[in-house]
This record gives sequence, C-alpha cells and structure tokens, in this order.
Amino acid sequence: MKIKHLITYFAPVFFSGVLLISVIGCTDKLDLPFEDVAFTSDVDYTKGEDMILPLLGAYEGLYTRGWEDPVTLGIRGDDVNAAGDQAPMQEQDAFNYLPSHWNLNSIWQNHYNDIINAFTAMDEIEKYRAAAGNDALANQYIAECRTIRAYLYLNMAKAFGKIIVIDQLDNIQSTPASSKVEVMQYIVDEMDEVIPLLPDMNPNKRSDIQGGITRYTAYALQALAYQEMEDYQGAATAAAAIISSGEYQLSDDFYHLFKKAGKLDDEIILEFQYSDFNSGTGDRFGHLFAPFGLQWTPARAGAGGGWNFYEPTKKYIKFMLDRGETVRLETSVHWTPDGITEIQDEWGTLPAWITNTNREGDVFINNARKKWGAGKWIQPSTELIEGRTDPGSNKNMIVIRYAEILLVYAEALTRGASSNISMTADQAVNLVRTRAGLNSLSGVTTQIVLNEKLAELGTEWDIRFYDMVRTGNTAELSHEGKTFTMNKAYFPIPAPQLAELPQLAEGINE
Repeated sequence: MKIKHLITYFAPVFFSGVLLISVIGCTDKLDLPFEDVAFTSDVDYTKGEDMILPLLGAYEGLYTRGWEDPVTLGIRGDDVNAAGDQAPMQEQDAFNYLPSHWNLNSIWQNHYNDIINAFTAMDEIEKYRAAAGNDALANQYIAECRTIRAYLYLNMAKAFGKIIVIDQLDNIQSTPASSKVEVMQYIVDEMDEVIPLLPDMNPNKRSDIQGGITRYTAYALQALAYQEMEDYQGAATAAAAIISSGEYQLSDDFYHLFKKAGKLDDEIILEFQYSDFNSGTGDRFGHLFAPFGLQWTPARAGAGGGWNFYEPTKKYIKFMLDRGETVRLETSVHWTPDGITEIQDEWGTLPAWITNTNREGDVFINNARKKWGAGKWIQPSTELIEGRTDPGSNKNMIVIRYAEILLVYAEALTRGASSNISMTADQAVNLVRTRAGLNSLSGVTTQIVLNEKLAELGTEWDIRFYDMVRTGNTAELSHEGKTFTMNKAYFPIPAPQLAELPQLAEGINE
C-alpha cells in the first residue's frame, strides 16, 4: 500500500516587484525515492516523521529550473553559441546586454524564489524538531537547505556580480548589496558550518533522499567559491577533502555518464534528479531539455525533437579535433550533414567515426538554426519509455562532477597551493585524460589544466566562461565575430529589480 504524506507551505514575500509564493511541496514528485510522497495542506507538527517534507520541498525548488537558466548561463563561453530564435540570448552571446532582457529577470526571480523557499523550509523543519526528537537530523535537514541556498547564491553572484544575501526575509529592502567576493566568502563560511552536519557519503548512498546533498556537495561549493576568489589554497584544501574521502571515482564510461545509465554515478557530486517513474503515462518530474536538442529522425518513432538552441562552437569542435579527442568529442557534439561539411571545409578530412547518427541510431538532420548539437544535454530517443515523447523525459541534469573537482585541485596546485594528500597535479589531470583515452602528461601547467577543463567540461553550464573571466583570458572569449571585454563579465541587474531595490545600483561589483 502506498502511503501519501500531504503538506503545502506558502511564504508570500514581495521581492523585487514580484509576489513570490514559495510553495514547499506540490503535486509534482521528485525522483524515485520520493515516488510515494505527495503534498497537500494538512500540516501536523506533532508528526515528527513528517519533518522531511519541507526539505523535499526545498529540493523540488532547486530541481525545477526554468529552461532558460542553464541555457542563459552557458551561452557566453567560447564553447557554446546561443543559436535558436531568442533575440536576447543571441545578443548576450555576443556580449550585448540589456537590463530589459526577459531571461535575465527570469533567472533572478527563479533563483530568489528558491532561496526564499529554502528559508521557509528551514522554518518549517524547526517546527517539527520537538516532535521528531532528533536534533542531529533536524540540523542535517537545515544544513541541506543552507547548501541549496549557497548553490543558488553562487550562480547569482557569478552571473550578476553583485546581489543581495538575505539573512532575514523581512529585511530585504534594507539589506545592502554584496559584491561577488563577499558572496563567495559567505558561501565559504556557510559551508564551514554545515559540513560537519551533513552525511559523510556519496549522494548515491543516501537511503532517505537518494542523490541528495552530502558534505562533499558542500566541499565542492566551497572549492568553487574559493576558486572564484582566486584563493587557490582554499580551493585545493576543499577539493582534497573530496578526493581523500574515497567516495568518488570517475565513471569508466564517459559516453553513458550523460545518459540514463549515468544517473547517480559515483562521479556525480551534485545532479538534479528527475524521473518519469518508469511509466509511459501519468506523473512525471522533469526538466525541459528540448532547447538543447537538434531536429532529428529518431530511432524511436514519435520522439520529440529539439528547439535547436545551445550549439557547440566551431572553435570548440576544432580544439577537440586538434587534440585527437574521440569519446569526449563524440559525447559533447552531435553533427548535422551541413555541420560535417562546414568543419571539413575549414579543418580538413574528419575521422571516419564522425557521422550525423549517434550510437543509438538517431539521425540528426539539417536545419536553419544550428549545425551541431550539445550531446551532453541530449538523451537518445531509445532511452525514452514507451509512451513518453518529450526530449530528456527521464534524464537527470549533472551540475558538479568529480572530474571538475580533480581539475580545480590540479589548477590550484599549479598556482602554488599545497596539499595534505599525496595526489599531485599531474596525477589529477592524468586520471581525467586516461579516462578519455589520452596519454599521460608530466609537469602540467596552469594552461594545460585550463585546456583539459575545456576538453572535459565543455558545454557544461558556464564553467568555461568563468574560467576565462577569472584568469583574464579575454582573447579566448573573442571568437567567431564576438568581442569580449572585461566590463561584460557580468549581466546587468534586471530593470524590475533595480526599480524595487535601488541598493543594487550602487557602485560595487567585485
């Protein structure tokens, strides 16, 4: 018998010109561990076993990203073109920003709505504490909410440079804006506090919330925040804690890491969990992956095609070809016939394995919008359960991988950081290269690590763009007719937010 726990929380907050209703829990379900959990308005704080429900609501807020979030954040690197028909994204890809662009305001609203959602979840968890009779578990759940909040702040500060770090929901209007460096320090300090409270395991070992946050998620956020501050000793120390834990290893199958088989892999530090619950009909909890896809003749008839947004750049493709990449190029780039012809005309004869058909038999066809697809974001049609036709219907979204942390660690060591573990920068880089079928290197430099990051992590979120901003490699971002200057490192604060929160107009940035 399936037992349904039912609860809904509302936190009406007037923020930045928008009435944000933070709904903790709704009829959407999360991944399979949550299949038997739904939510309505019956709240009983004497039922200690229900203390997990607000936490599930915080996860639901984190996982329900708008399609524009990863697309907008990822398009400015020299590894991705906007493609598509969205004029704001095409302009942002060319480093032409307007405070009126709809997607920038959407990202701001989406993130702050979920930040407020996490606040509300923490308040609700506290109300269950006495009945639950388990302070350690209550503290863990609150620490998970704080980690969710830190991830959202990390995205926002990288994208906009200055944001508002909320300490209390009733002082938003009077809270001064924080610079990116201040936000990163806040994240570092928050993670110091929550790490001891979180489960000491790989997320795939959690039995209560499979794939949920653990202390290594917090260490990863801390490492990334230190890296943004160019505190490479801090980045090395946080990354070393993950490496030495023994909880993570690289997948032995790079291609399938980004497919259904890669769900909850030992390499994953943070991924957004989605599911169609192994059913071709009925409830489904998923992300809208269609913007990433190409038009195709699918191996499974009836499978929906993509919107033809988010295209790997020619620069990235040629970079990968020059390196002799095989599995990482095959995984990262899908080809149309026109795309094959154009690269051959400019680069030369392509390896025989490159084709416009993937391993599963999907055939990518020509279209007017783009010539290459971002394969890491596209699920083969054969992985769809019969009855499901939405692209990526049962695909998770990878956010942070162990491979990235290995390369963060390696870069930090090349910049003079020390480590309390025995792994060298060469060893960290070579773990990643060996998995890709490349020869080992010795004496790696910072530039070698940055190149390896592009090969390994290309088209994943905004990793490449912010590596180039952080290191001052502006020339790399000027490509294919686009010209980058450092005053384009951050998106402008959306106009509706400036109207409601004038402190955002003050002159801080870094």
